[in-house]
Amino acid sequence: MDNSNQATTPPGEGFVNKPVTEKFRIRSIDTLRGFALLGILLLNIIAFSGPLATYYDPSVGNEVFGLNLAVAMFVDIWAEGAFRAIFSMLFGAGLLIFFNKPDNDKKEPLRTLYYRRTWLLVGFGLFNSYILLWVGDILYAYGVTGLILYFFRNLSASRLALCSMALFLLLCGIHTASYFGTKSLYIDYREAISLPEGNEMSETQSQSVEIWNEYLQSQLAAPEQIVFEMNTRSQGYLENFFFSAQINIIFQTVIFLFSAFWDAAAMMLLGMALMKWNVFDASRELSFYLKMMTIGFTVGLVINSWEMVTYVSSGFEPFLSATARPTYDVGRLAMALGYTGIIMTLCKLEVLSRLRHALACVGQMALTNYLAQSIICNTIFLGFGFGMWGKMQRYEIYFVVLGIWVFQLIFSMAWLQRYSFGPAEWLWRSLTYRKRQPLRREAG
Repeated sequence: MDNSNQATTPPGEGFVNKPVTEKFRIRSIDTLRGFALLGILLLNIIAFSGPLATYYDPSVGNEVFGLNLAVAMFVDIWAEGAFRAIFSMLFGAGLLIFFNKPDNDKKEPLRTLYYRRTWLLVGFGLFNSYILLWVGDILYAYGVTGLILYFFRNLSASRLALCSMALFLLLCGIHTASYFGTKSLYIDYREAISLPEGNEMSETQSQSVEIWNEYLQSQLAAPEQIVFEMNTRSQGYLENFFFSAQINIIFQTVIFLFSAFWDAAAMMLLGMALMKWNVFDASRELSFYLKMMTIGFTVGLVINSWEMVTYVSSGFEPFLSATARPTYDVGRLAMALGYTGIIMTLCKLEVLSRLRHALACVGQMALTNYLAQSIICNTIFLGFGFGMWGKMQRYEIYFVVLGIWVFQLIFSMAWLQRYSFGPAEWLWRSLTYRKRQPLRREAG
C-alpha cells in the first residue's frame, strides 16, 4: 500500500519550523495536482501561441473549421475551467495540510510561516507575470486570495461548503450579467450596421457601434490590437515585457477584483471542505468516487456540449464565449469533480502505478513545472526565441503540449530520484523557513 490513502485529521493551531517530509505527503493529492497541472496547459497554450482573443473565440483573425474546429470544441468541452478548478481546490486543501503538519522545534507560529509562505507565492506570481512574461498567471491570484483564506481554516466542512456555494452563486451571477450585457451590446451593434445601404445611422446607433468597438478593445479583440500584438510578439524581450506588463496590471487589479478573486476563493473553500471530508486522500468508499465521477461527467459533458454546440452554431457570437455563459461554472465544476473521481478511483484501486507515480512527481514539483511551462512556451513562441507565435494552427499547438507533457513527466521523475524538492519548491521552502533546506535526497 502506498500512502495515497492516508487520512488527515482536522487542522489545529501549532508551532513548527520544518517543512513536511516526503513520508507525510498524500500521494493521491500529488497525483491529482500533477494531472491538473498538465491539463491546465491545454488552455494556456492557446494564449501562449497566438492572439489572446483566440482563447475565448477561436475564429478571431481567421475562419476555424475541420480539424481545428474539432480540436477547439474538444478542449472547450473537456478542459475549459475544469483543471483550474481542481488546481484551486487543491490550494485550499494545501492550506489545511500546512496547518496540520507534525509539531517540531516550536520556533515560529504557523500563522507567521503561512503568511510568509503566501506572500512569497505572490512574489512568484509577479515573477511569472512580469519576468517570465505570462499574462495568464494564477499564482498572484492564489497568493492574495490565500491571505484571506487563513481566517476560514477552522470552519467545519459544511460551513466551508456553504461559503463556497455562496461565492459560486455570485460567480454564476457575474457570468450571467456578462452574458446579458454582452448580448445587449452585440444586438444593438448588429442592428446599427445592418441598415439598408444609403441610410445614415442615428446618434444612438453610432454610439452602439462605438461602445461595441470599445468592448472589443477591452477583450483585446479589435483588429488593430491583434495586428499590434502580432508585431510585438515577433520582437525581443523588452518589447514583449512592456506589452505583457500592461495586460498583467489590468489582470491583477480590475479583473482580479471583479472576477479572479471570487473564482479562486470559491474553489479554494470547496477544496478545504472536500479535504475535511477526506475526499482527496482516496480514503472514501470506492462507490463514492465512482458516483462522483459518473455524476460529474454526466452533468459536465451535457452542459459543456450544449454550450459549445450553441456557440459554434451561432457563428461564435461573443455573448456565448466561455466565461460569458450563465452555466459556465456549473459545467466546469462538474467536470472538475468528475476528474477528481477518476484520479481518486485509480489511487483507491492502486492501478496504473507507473502513471500515478509520474503524475505525483509532476504534482510534487507543481510550482517548478508551472513556471517551466512559461519558460518553455515563451521560448518556443516569442520573437526572442523560435518565433512560432501565430504560425501554428489550432491542432498543431497540441503537439507542443504533448511534448511538454512528456518532458515534464520524465524530468520530474528523474529529478526527484536525486532531490527531495523541485528547484522552485526548494527556494520557496528555504525562504519560508529562513533556513536553507536540504535539497539532495539522502541515501538509503
